[in-house]
Amino acid sequence: MCEIVEILGNNIRNLRKESGWTQEKLAEKAEISVPFMTQIELGRKTASLEVIEKIAKALGVSYERLFNTEKLETMDVKHKLQILEKDLVSTVANHIHTVFDNMEI
Repeated sequence: MCEIVEILGNNIRNLRKESGWTQEKLAEKAEISVPFMTQIELGRKTASLEVIEKIAKALGVSYERLFNTEKLETMDVKHKLQILEKDLVSTVANHIHTVFDNMEI
């Protein structure tokens, strides 16, 4: 397969793992099938620009970031903050639901 497809797949996989997501979760958020996500990450299938944009939005990065040829050993601060924000919102929402579920009305 062509080098850019491998770079794209590796970057998506690395960003997904850094986000703590499964392929299933990313595929759901990007509105594509899990087998297709697997093939994209492995560099076996090419994705349309529309699909690449959906994956980038789901990961909270620019689509250009998915094509970065530099080694992505550490995430940039913006991506880390987006991950923390998602976790914080989820944690707070779960706590609120637990409190309301336990209230006697």
